[in-house]
Amino acid sequence: MPFRPELPCYIGRRMTDRADSANDAVVRFHEALARGETPPTQPAARVADLFDELAERFEKHLVGRLQYRVPHRVADLVLARHPDRRLDLLDIGCGTGLLGACLSRLDGDLVGVDLSARMLDQAMPLGIYSELRQGDALAELRVTPTGRYDCIAACDVFIYVGDLSELIPAAFRALRPGGTLIFSCEEAQAAEGELQLRASGRYAHSRASIASLCRNACFADCRFEDIVLRLEADSPIAGYIAVADKR
Repeated sequence: MPFRPELPCYIGRRMTDRADSANDAVVRFHEALARGETPPTQPAARVADLFDELAERFEKHLVGRLQYRVPHRVADLVLARHPDRRLDLLDIGCGTGLLGACLSRLDGDLVGVDLSARMLDQAMPLGIYSELRQGDALAELRVTPTGRYDCIAACDVFIYVGDLSELIPAAFRALRPGGTLIFSCEEAQAAEGELQLRASGRYAHSRASIASLCRNACFADCRFEDIVLRLEADSPIAGYIAVADKR
């Protein structure tokens, strides 16, 4: 089934230059789809609008109905590496703060970044994050000082990013020696190739492509753990958690 999301309607909306640029990116995205191409990434404005709309019911729907448990497992992996909770962690696409709630208090900085302002509004009352910032993951990593974090985590975020060829090296630079990048992906099947934009509007990545990107970014190792990411139409969505270590 081809992916054919409807174009958003901007009639009656007063456009700033920034909004015009965002709208152009969305139009180009849909034009690529109409040509039968797989756009390497989705426009940030489109993703932000999606999660702004979902913010207030996000946890009830995702955790309750879709049985989403990725943050719990990622938190387990983080705390297994840092049982004393002494670490600085960047939570990419932190959303409503599900990973932060699983980690609870850290003896260090817990920084969350997300495209959606309304998702951050939901995370703020938790009082767990030392900082919450609205922005794009790659842009955030580019301005992050070298060796700033012990861990960078992304729970079901890269499925909306697509092309990770710049993001993974940027994460490597932002990690300290001995640091870890932990993230989840939907599993691309052999027929889908390395990167596939599915009818759901989410990207699937092959393990081979992720291993190659991590290796090229100079990560010492990349390990994979099978996980059911969530339910979709009552069927499990197969995925994996990737753990890449910086030596």
